[in-house]
Amino acid sequence: MNGTVELIPFLNRIFSNTSLGHRLLERLTIDNLRHAFYLISPYETAVPTVGQVPNYNIEVSTWWFVFLFLEFLILFISGHEDRFAMNDTITSVCAGILSQCFKFGGRTIAIFLYVYIWNSFRLMELPWDSPWTWILCLFAQDFMYYLGHRAVHELGFFWGLHTIHHSSEYYNFSTALRQAAIQDAGLAIYDVLQLIGDMGPLGYVFNTPSHHRVHHGRNPYCIDKNFGGVFIIWDRMFGTFEAERKDDPPIYGLVHNEKTFNQLWLQFHVIWELLFFKGQMKDKKGEPIFPGIANKARTIKAALYPPGWFPGVAVEPFFHWMTMKNPSEGVPDPERPVVKYNPSLSWPWRAYISAHFVLLLCIFFHFEYDRPTLSWADFSAKIAFFVLTMQSFGSFFDRR
Repeated sequence: MNGTVELIPFLNRIFSNTSLGHRLLERLTIDNLRHAFYLISPYETAVPTVGQVPNYNIEVSTWWFVFLFLEFLILFISGHEDRFAMNDTITSVCAGILSQCFKFGGRTIAIFLYVYIWNSFRLMELPWDSPWTWILCLFAQDFMYYLGHRAVHELGFFWGLHTIHHSSEYYNFSTALRQAAIQDAGLAIYDVLQLIGDMGPLGYVFNTPSHHRVHHGRNPYCIDKNFGGVFIIWDRMFGTFEAERKDDPPIYGLVHNEKTFNQLWLQFHVIWELLFFKGQMKDKKGEPIFPGIANKARTIKAALYPPGWFPGVAVEPFFHWMTMKNPSEGVPDPERPVVKYNPSLSWPWRAYISAHFVLLLCIFFHFEYDRPTLSWADFSAKIAFFVLTMQSFGSFFDRR
């Protein structure tokens, strides 16, 4: 008998079956905890039809917030409160909420396209309940993850969709939730976050926490490195692997940090800048970097080539996009000492925002539970509430 069945009678004596407490506690099961750490077998997760695939994000969401709370508690008690900030954490969680709200767009498009190609053009069919199929798909999907993850870093327009994930100057559990709202429209994938050491010889094959710290660094040697999901072998094969340097540990964030907590700005401004402003940039002498009518075609390259590309920067083809021969070219060393963007707020305002944030989470958890039955009017109204609330948080954090 699994944990859910044993827990439900107890919950029914305390909460109604539609209360938030009931809905949260019924997800705090051992099964969901195992799913959060991938401690599962193919037989538990393989199903014959798309419609039977559970929403694992929802199933493990309560555990995620337990992890967040425990991590912050441990960091605070151990004297490492400099490794998180209220404004950064709330901004990251809000980005995660927004990405889930728009799953009806990108992820649905990806699934429909996948099903269409499968039904119309498949060359062979593997047994869905075979462990060998599961193992083959693990490697195949992880390689696709490598390609997709590398694309959102090196293909300018896609980088505009992915930038927000790297905009945090911290590296903790909440950073994993700082996802792009519409990235799934092009890539039905998730980034992964890991939090411990280099795992010794396992790091030759698997993407370890040390490798992923490099991926989130803004030091020149960290740029466009370690794209792997489960395995690091793809990076070693294609020349994008870089080991963490103990004498130059990763400093997190973007090459040029945003200095704002405005949610919509973090989500979309890089796309806007690539499409409309990069082609109008001038050099130190005031001369256009993209001069003349003929060269204006290069502004299209600016949106499609790597985000660090300018005329004269060497690139080479990889798969269906261009990659910089030297990703660290033009990347400055991070300032030292590092000064993180963290405008101060008085305790009354912090208390108000915290209470409002808890309210937002409660409404969002109900929204995720009930969304299959919501009307479009209710669905749209809640999305509008989420966005307005997030924008309000950003304004407070930026002291605007």
